Amino acid sequence: MFCLYFIDLEGGNVQISALFFETNNEVFMPKNESNELKNEFCPSGFPQAQGMYDPQNEHDACGVGFICNLHGKKSHDIIHHALEILVRLTHRGAVGSDPLTGDGAGILLQIPHNFYKRECMKLGIDLPAPKEYGTGLVFLPQDEQHRDVCKQILEETIASEGQTLLGWRKMPTNNANIGKTAKASEPEIWQIFIGRGDTVKDEREFDRMLYIIRKVAENKIFKSDMADKDDFYVPTLTCRIIIYKGLLLPEQMEEYYPDLLDPEFD
Repeated sequence: MFCLYFIDLEGGNVQISALFFETNNEVFMPKNESNELKNEFCPSGFPQAQGMYDPQNEHDACGVGFICNLHGKKSHDIIHHALEILVRLTHRGAVGSDPLTGDGAGILLQIPHNFYKRECMKLGIDLPAPKEYGTGLVFLPQDEQHRDVCKQILEETIASEGQTLLGWRKMPTNNANIGKTAKASEPEIWQIFIGRGDTVKDEREFDRMLYIIRKVAENKIFKSDMADKDDFYVPTLTCRIIIYKGLLLPEQMEEYYPDLLDPEFD
């Protein structure tokens, strides 16, 4: 079954302006915004191009779930329910000969500032106000020397772009129950915190700078002669959101990343 939603949240109202269900090459579309459905067959199996939708953009994709509080209220319950959605999408993933190694799972969420503030204080890192710093997970080689080289390149790039390195946090992980295949390629995972430079006027410009930092560092590392340079990977680096991910089954996410189980992680 294929579902596509166009949702308007303006003014605090949720309005579905288009909805499609596809089954057996028939597409069912609402007749109007009151969601009165009609059965309209499209030979291609997809709706005709309309508005922002174009069937040429259709492609195979993993399962995706979305949950939020419409009043903008943070809570750990949202994280809990998001992980539950992830588990219920297990059928959209795949496994190989190793039944404990999936083809990947992850969660994208707003930066849990209070949680990171607490954890960084333990490390002597003084985080500024939300959106005055950027953060992200950094996947690094297991080789300590190569790992240090990657971190140094990233730190040098931060300085050259006029931003401030606030510090590193070793990401707590628990790989006790992941598959042998996943363990064989498991990176060393650290979290980086970057302070906003004095010349950056707003969060959008800051996010652009963080993107530049990530891409410049990636290019430098990928052009190096390190044998394990492909183990360097930054899922995201922004002042607004963060991604936790890995070569995991959905049900392994919260055990692998203990952060996700902390009640203050919201």
